[in-house]
Amino acid sequence: MFFKFAPESIGRRINHLFRLSRRHLSLEMKNLDVGAGDYAFIAMLFIQDGQSQDELSRNMQVDKSYTARAVAKLEKMGLVERRPDPDEHRMKRVFLTREARAKENAFFTVFKGWHDVLVKDIPPGELAIILNGLDKMLENGRQYLGLEEPDEIFSRKNK
Repeated sequence: MFFKFAPESIGRRINHLFRLSRRHLSLEMKNLDVGAGDYAFIAMLFIQDGQSQDELSRNMQVDKSYTARAVAKLEKMGLVERRPDPDEHRMKRVFLTREARAKENAFFTVFKGWHDVLVKDIPPGELAIILNGLDKMLENGRQYLGLEEPDEIFSRKNK
């Protein structure tokens, strides 16, 4: 039964795209001296610098301990720094350093280049339908798992 379903599975295709994307980004990020998995946190901070670790965890849909380890590693690498929140002194906010900011154009080029590879030869109208469908699937999955929606700043509605 599974073998009949597997070729039609959206999950299989998404998983495969994820693995291809991760492979490509890992190779490209090596050139920027950024490790696999770390680039996603840097990308989130390019979108909105100064997020708390809790906000980063929620927006990336990962657990807090994973975020803490990643931020500590990026801090050791000199790419981020933690500063106390001016209003809530127990909370620390994560900011990109000058060294990370200097890599912003290179980051954008890598992500945009991979996006262009993936959407090559897909007409704009069809791409809009695909993106809309993926957004609906993400929402269905989040609701089913009882996860919070990432902050509004990361939704396509605000672009």
